[in-house]
Amino acid sequence: MYSIFKILQELKVKSVKSADYYNIAALPSIRDHKIGISQSEYPMFFIKCNDSENVKSIDCNLEFISVQFNRHCQLLNNKKEVEEGIYTIISLKTNSIDLQEYFLDTIYLVIKKLPQKPNLKELKIEVDNLLNLFNRLSQPAIKTIQGLWAELLIIEQSNNPEYLIKAWHSSATDKFDFNDGKDKIEVKSTSNSRRVHTFSIEQLNPNEHSTLLVASVFTVMTGIGKSIFNLIHSIEKKLKNKEGLLHLNEIVVKTLGKDFEKSFDVFYDYQLGIDSIEYFKSADIPSINTNNIPREISNIRFDCDLTNLSGIKENKTNSILHNSLFQNKL
Repeated sequence: MYSIFKILQELKVKSVKSADYYNIAALPSIRDHKIGISQSEYPMFFIKCNDSENVKSIDCNLEFISVQFNRHCQLLNNKKEVEEGIYTIISLKTNSIDLQEYFLDTIYLVIKKLPQKPNLKELKIEVDNLLNLFNRLSQPAIKTIQGLWAELLIIEQSNNPEYLIKAWHSSATDKFDFNDGKDKIEVKSTSNSRRVHTFSIEQLNPNEHSTLLVASVFTVMTGIGKSIFNLIHSIEKKLKNKEGLLHLNEIVVKTLGKDFEKSFDVFYDYQLGIDSIEYFKSADIPSINTNNIPREISNIRFDCDLTNLSGIKENKTNSILHNSLFQNKL
C-alpha cells in the first residue's frame, strides 16, 4: 500500500495543486473505495457506503487520525478524470513514514473485511474500532518493546502462527500471554547472560485442568538485527488468513502505545533469539507453595533462575496451543 501512496505523492508534486479535488488511486482487488492524498500530502481513504437507514454519524478528529462521514468529494484519478461521489474519509495526520505505512496497511485490511457495498452502520463499527486503536498511540505502553519482541518471535517461529495469534492476549486482563481457553503460554525475555525471569505467583499456578508452558528467550539489542516490524512482516508471509494480521497489528499498537514509533528503531539479535528459545513446564519451575502464603498477602512476585533447568524439546500432550510451538525445536 505504501508504494501506491508514494506514486500518489510523486503525481501530486507534478500536478497543479487544487483545493477542489483529491488525487486518488484504485485499491488492489477493490472497486468502489479509493486511496488518496490530502493537500498536506498525508494518506487518506475514501470509503463508499449505503446510508439508506440515515444512521447518525459524528465526525471525529483525534491526534493522529480524523474521520468525516458522508462527504461529497471530487476525486482525480490517474487518467486525469474527475470522479464524484459521497464518501466517508479516513485521514492520517502525520508525516511519520512508519505511522503512514501502518495506517495504510491497517485501513486496507479493514476495508477488505467490509462487505462489497457496506452500509454506514457496518462502517461505523469498524471506524469506532479504528479510533480506539489509534487513540492508543497517545497512551502509555503496557509492555516493554523487549517483551513484545520476544512474544512476536515465538509466533514467528511457531508452526501454527494463526492459532497463536488467536490465543494472544485474548483479554486485556489475561495474566498469560497466550491463552486458548484451555492451555496457556507465558513468554519471558532477558538481556542478561542467565535465564533469570520475574514471575507472579499466579503465573506459575494455572487452573487445575490447564497446562502452562513458559517460553524463555534471550533478547540482546543490536545495531543491526530485526525489529518488531521485521517480525510482523515475516509472520504475515506465513498467514493464510489476513484477519489474523489485523488482530496482530491491533495488539501491537495497544501494547506499545506512545512507544510505537520508537519501536521501529529498536533491533534485537534475531539468530541469538531463535537459538536461545527454551520451553519449560510450569511444574518444573521452582515456586512458592501457595499453602504457605497467608491469605492477607497478595501480589507476590519473585525472580527465578532457570539456567540450570532442563527444558522440553517436544510436546507430548494433545494441547493444540503447545503443539504450535515446536516446529524448529525438534
